[in-house]
Amino acid sequence: MAKPIICTHCNSPMQEYSGPRYNRKVAGFFIIGGIFAVLFWVGMVLGIPLILVGLYMLGAKRELWVCKDCNTAVERFNIDSEKLGK
Repeated sequence: MAKPIICTHCNSPMQEYSGPRYNRKVAGFFIIGGIFAVLFWVGMVLGIPLILVGLYMLGAKRELWVCKDCNTAVERFNIDSEKLGK
């Protein structure tokens, strides 16, 4: 098991967090707006891209390291150790 990441502000261990990257309400508005555009208004030129962007926003995840003591968050990156030569 890997060593925990230590917070630079309060020196306590940080925990992994995975959650939505974008606001789900905005993604829902995009999807509903896209369906409305396809059915009644501008058509597929505007509706289909709105639906696709909304679906992407619903599925996108954000991975962070979060300190529970001081609420500091750091973006988490997965680095392949084989590419680093280790």
